[in-house]
Amino acid sequence: MIKSLFFVISASLILTFQEVVISRIAFPFANPSIFLIFVISWAFLEVQWLAALQGFLAGFFLDISALSVGVIGHWAFVLAAVSYGISELGVQLRGSRKSPLTLTVVVTAGIFFTLIFFVISGTLINSNQGYGFTQTVPGVVFWSLVFTPLISPLIIKLKIVADGLGESVE
Repeated sequence: MIKSLFFVISASLILTFQEVVISRIAFPFANPSIFLIFVISWAFLEVQWLAALQGFLAGFFLDISALSVGVIGHWAFVLAAVSYGISELGVQLRGSRKSPLTLTVVVTAGIFFTLIFFVISGTLINSNQGYGFTQTVPGVVFWSLVFTPLISPLIIKLKIVADGLGESVE
């Protein structure tokens, strides 16, 4: 419970930073998604059921965000499913899951599959994302490859703090 509350507070602060600061900077290709980097990284370091719950909550925040595209609940579904899958991969790679290199590769691939899954599932529910969204996928993936190694030590430390909070209560 405490870990999820810590995640919700951290995710809401990062989403606010994303909307207030990052969205105002003119990056080439597309704006990076610090929020998706955080959510996918956290899911990779978390157990499966909690990653799915936290992915759903993060997706809900993204659904009600002012900069979000798509129908309400779409991001919640996508991030819950992807977070569960990324967390399962993290369990399989237990020995190297806190390595910044492993985290960078997994998060970049996870963001790519998240965005592709978002587009495909949007097509299935007749949510027209438009051609422009598919053009931003390579840019977002590129920027995740650039930013993930820079912020992954901070995300790993936040996760260690959250794990400590969760153990002190139990």
